[in-house]
Amino acid sequence: MSTSTHCWILLCCCMFASHMNCSFLLDQSPELIHVSVGGTVQLRCTFEQKVQYCYNTASWQKLNLRTGKLTTARFESHNPHDDKTCVLTITKLTLNDSGLYYCFGHLSTMAIIGSGSRVIVTDHSVVELSILYSPQEPVSSSVPLQCLVTGVVPSQVRVFWRIGEQAHVGWTESAWTDATDSATEFTRAHLSIPAEEWTKADEIQCIAEYDAKNVSKTLNLYETRPIYSRLLLYAGCVAALLTILLTVIMSVGLYRDMSVNKKSRGLTRKDAHRKISYGKQSTLREESLPMVQGTENCED
Repeated sequence: MSTSTHCWILLCCCMFASHMNCSFLLDQSPELIHVSVGGTVQLRCTFEQKVQYCYNTASWQKLNLRTGKLTTARFESHNPHDDKTCVLTITKLTLNDSGLYYCFGHLSTMAIIGSGSRVIVTDHSVVELSILYSPQEPVSSSVPLQCLVTGVVPSQVRVFWRIGEQAHVGWTESAWTDATDSATEFTRAHLSIPAEEWTKADEIQCIAEYDAKNVSKTLNLYETRPIYSRLLLYAGCVAALLTILLTVIMSVGLYRDMSVNKKSRGLTRKDAHRKISYGKQSTLREESLPMVQGTENCED
């Protein structure tokens, strides 16, 4: 049966009960109840007149808010609280127990339905946030952001953004995790920021506020840069390293050349000094030879 069919059934029951000329009324409570996974919930169905047995006077149906299906409520005990009230007790709750519970009252040939009790089962220990974004295009004037919040009912959470010291609200919507009966709701928060603010921001935070607690997810500027910007950054770093390396190599080469030149100049000076000394000795020898010969002649 479709969602509209179930709604029509509930509406017809209410209209039929409202036109009955008898005192067969019931009050259902609570209207809304929050409970954590593994907890216990009690739903009450109070009749205007006394009831003898709850098992054949009151029945409970759960409406799946996503599919609109009515199913018999799971219960651990269905006991009378007093002579007019029947209590549905559900223990060890799971996320699948979330839904809208209706009490159907039966008395003789008459029937009436309660106003419904919304049961919200949450698991705050697994609240998760994830930020999705579209890389900025050269012609785009703004950057769209999305923040997905799971693990908490959309109606019980407030999602906002923080860029630097400034807070942004944006707008939110709720959706279902999948198309099955056990699907759970999640919150999708949207924000569109100018491209200039996107490039100047150091970090962007998505913050989920619920039950006096805050859970946040931070998107660092490094992660948000387009791939071409990161490539340019890497290329600049590589170029700088190569420049430094070449400078060091050239400096070492020049230093070695200067050391070799100094050594060669020192050797040249020593050789020149030796040549000059050798020249003087040979000249003295040549000058002394005639004097020795002249002396020999005189003796003869």
